[in-house]
Amino acid sequence: MPVATATTSAAGSLALLQDEDQHVRVYALQHLLSIVPQFWAEISDQIGYLETLSEPLNKEIPADAAPYAALLTAKVYYFIGELDEAVSFALKAGPAFEAEADGEFKQTIIAGCLDRAIALKLKEPSKQLDAETMAVVDGVMKNSKGENSKLAMGLALALQRLDLIEMLYESSASSPQASSSAAKGPDESLLRYVLNEAVGGASGNEAWTPEFRQSLLQLLFTLFSKNTISTDWSSITTLWIQSNNAQSCGAQLVKMLNDENLPEAYQIGFDLAEAGSQAFVLAVRNEIQTAGAGPEEGMDATHPQRVLDDILLGERSAEFVVNFLSKDNKTDQAILKVTKDSLEDRYSIYHSAITFTNAFANCGTTSDKFLRENLDWLGRANNWAKFSATAALGLIHRGSWVNGVKVVRPYLPGGSAPNKFSEGGALFALGLIYAGRKGKAEEDLRKSLAEGNDPVIQHGAALGLGVSALATADEDIYEEIRTALFQDNATAGEASGYAMGLVMLGTASEKAFDEMASYARETQHEKIIRSLAMGIAFLYYGQREAADTVIDRLSQEKDSIMRYGGMFTIALAYAGTGNNKAVRKLLHVAVSDVNDDVRRAAVTALGFVMFRNHTQVPRVVQLLAESYNPHVRHGATFALGISCAGTGLEAAIDLLEPMTDDPVDFVRQGAYISLAMILIQQNESQSPKVNQIRDLLAKVVSDKHEDPMARFGASLAQGIIDAGGRNMTISLSTRAGTLNMGAIVGLTMFVQFWYWFPLAHCLGLAFSPTVVVAVDEELRIPKVDLTCHGRQSALGYPVREKKEKGEVKGKQKAAVLSTTVRAKAREKRKKEEEGDGMDVDETPAATPAAAPAPAPAAASAAKKERKPAESATFSVPNLSRMTPLQAPLLSFPEGRYTPVRPIGDASLTSASADKAAPAAPARRQPVQRYVGGSIVLLRDSKKGESGEFVELDKALWPEDVPAHAEAPAGTAGAVDAAGDAVMGDEEEGEAEMPEPFEYPFDD
Repeated sequence: MPVATATTSAAGSLALLQDEDQHVRVYALQHLLSIVPQFWAEISDQIGYLETLSEPLNKEIPADAAPYAALLTAKVYYFIGELDEAVSFALKAGPAFEAEADGEFKQTIIAGCLDRAIALKLKEPSKQLDAETMAVVDGVMKNSKGENSKLAMGLALALQRLDLIEMLYESSASSPQASSSAAKGPDESLLRYVLNEAVGGASGNEAWTPEFRQSLLQLLFTLFSKNTISTDWSSITTLWIQSNNAQSCGAQLVKMLNDENLPEAYQIGFDLAEAGSQAFVLAVRNEIQTAGAGPEEGMDATHPQRVLDDILLGERSAEFVVNFLSKDNKTDQAILKVTKDSLEDRYSIYHSAITFTNAFANCGTTSDKFLRENLDWLGRANNWAKFSATAALGLIHRGSWVNGVKVVRPYLPGGSAPNKFSEGGALFALGLIYAGRKGKAEEDLRKSLAEGNDPVIQHGAALGLGVSALATADEDIYEEIRTALFQDNATAGEASGYAMGLVMLGTASEKAFDEMASYARETQHEKIIRSLAMGIAFLYYGQREAADTVIDRLSQEKDSIMRYGGMFTIALAYAGTGNNKAVRKLLHVAVSDVNDDVRRAAVTALGFVMFRNHTQVPRVVQLLAESYNPHVRHGATFALGISCAGTGLEAAIDLLEPMTDDPVDFVRQGAYISLAMILIQQNESQSPKVNQIRDLLAKVVSDKHEDPMARFGASLAQGIIDAGGRNMTISLSTRAGTLNMGAIVGLTMFVQFWYWFPLAHCLGLAFSPTVVVAVDEELRIPKVDLTCHGRQSALGYPVREKKEKGEVKGKQKAAVLSTTVRAKAREKRKKEEEGDGMDVDETPAATPAAAPAPAPAAASAAKKERKPAESATFSVPNLSRMTPLQAPLLSFPEGRYTPVRPIGDASLTSASADKAAPAAPARRQPVQRYVGGSIVLLRDSKKGESGEFVELDKALWPEDVPAHAEAPAGTAGAVDAAGDAVMGDEEEGEAEMPEPFEYPFDD
């Protein structure tokens, strides 16, 4: 019987490789492949000969055996640790490698092959991959099913393979939880994943060329449009905005109007008004008008064409938001009062601080209660403080397009309160009221800019035009502002530089760049140079790699102010991209530039570039926050505040807290403001330190020994943390994942308050109302309650514990000296000896020690009287607050109304919502994620029947108001009846109509 022998060496097989017979050599290769894991070290001595055998033109072995020689060589290199060589020879092996059994070797080679392909695409995007690599990639794609589909999609994106993206989508199957159960089809969640990466990818897509990005968006539009049963119009709307395809958008809206699909048409209109730029919305309206579906003169206000146009103009959404902010205003007037009493208003810096704090806290609420109650304080404003105080009315009445303009009209040039500073402030206020909507403010602002003889008035008019005509690319407005710039006045020219950039935002206009850059070199005014540098930065908003030439040019300028603008050009061009190249450049400038302002700007810009990766920002700026240079530390505070705004990120708070004790006042100022940005709309359940920070801000404001700069920052922080009556937040991206243009521009302008305090008002552009409004086809608000799957205490308004009035803290027991105790004891014994001991009762009638112990039954009853467990869900009325944390936890009740798009998050169950409801006992049914705006359209299954609806306050949005209604004589600054009604104390019901009054600015 033959005895089995074990192979103890590869020497025999290696010798056979030298045999003259080719078949013997092939046999030796096959045997060496089977023993290479044990004898790779011995085989490696012949690695050079094996490489020769793997060449296709080698005649020592048959041509079909060369792949096996390449595979053997790859395995030897794999075991040696030379993975690059192993990948190269494995690719040469071709069919031999494909036939290899799955295992660690094959998986490692495939991973290395994919890494090589991605690296090649990053280095040379236009170069095609070789056939062998493509074969491996295609094999991986074909075998990617189910949970691996998203990984395969990510690989296809990295390789810029549109054909693979389409193949993966077409071959996918929708999940069982898909909302449309009528028909199974491809999984649209894969397309949404690709869309999120294309629109808001935090990193990894910097190698994409503009052509590939546009082709990808076009492919996504085609694939989304194939689903005619349940079309995802929310994603398609995002694609229209991203690709600037107003023609297709307008044509679809016209088709919906003709098909009487009004809920979908209105929903798209609301989403466009919220996420689209003015220029894009105007282009869509023009397309609709050209198709004959626009509003016509004499058309009824309820006609669908008129309604859709009003929606696109933003009027309907503005009316809903103003009613919500006014109705649910939770501003703590006591905080404002204490701040005013603590800061000496005879100093301009403190007067401005109180102005900004009140404007932020009451932004959009139309409540000027604080101003009415403090007319004496208001009258002490002088010069630019008066400008800021008047401009604050624009923030308070932001979005109140009917009543707000009546409030500021008395202060406009030619009004009943003539003063150049109040007139300039009123023009700025007019722009803030119509921020992002130039229509109703354009005439007054352009007239004042052209006819104004005073630089202060031109300053206000230019700023007002900039914020109201934001991103319109209106050449006429741009040229009028440029005319004011060329007057070379520092005051008017500074505002003009900012305004030119705001009007041409994101256009990358070469003409505008040449004009602004050349004038910045000609003028001697630093204010104008700085505003023009920032204006250039605004030109390249969202341009990514297209801005690289300008960035390099600005970064190499000798003038530090122009380099300062270069840093913000990086911030705006690469906002939200997390681009590694941009981050490296900013970090380099932050530690190497010779100018402190440039270094501060570079660190601040990190917050804009990395806000989608905000959890990484604390780690990136940690060392910068400990820099010896206070300007770098200040920049680190703003980088954290901007990137982590509204998130309550604990790591950012932990990094900022020590900086509130920094020895430099403006570093502490930045820390206070940034903490407020991070903790906006956070309660103690979400961020345990929020009340501690609030107490710190109050302490700093009331401390008269604190530096003015720090007190100024703490005061602003009090307004920011309670912005919009605690109903607004700061978010640099929309719910759809696109960039929030208003927030990014507003924060960029806000940080310029370092040089010019009135620019702090621009922070109002960054505030977004957190509201959910569900409306039917007639734009009525039904009285329905949504369900929030979370604890109410964890998602409610911030609550401060207040001591009861009757609760008086007991007196502390007084210290008693031992000599006194001995003296009293001697006196007591003496009285007892004399027989008078019974006259004095030294022991109280009942002491805690003498109290009888509670009975066991009573103790057990007390134990049972515990506070009931809080419910894991609660109801949210329509037209109510909906924070970003709360949005994915909402669901709509079944019944008469059905939202045109599902609300909630498909991936969210009670288990994943533990942060909001850790005690949730039941699993919530998953629903699709709603990524639209704040307004949701409802389909009414009982159309025509009566129902209950939320009544809007018509006084806040009166109809048929004359375009140029003047306030009655002698009532400069008086607000209309609507504003007064809302201003009253909410606990006392509707307030009486107050008497007309005047703001005594001239006293």
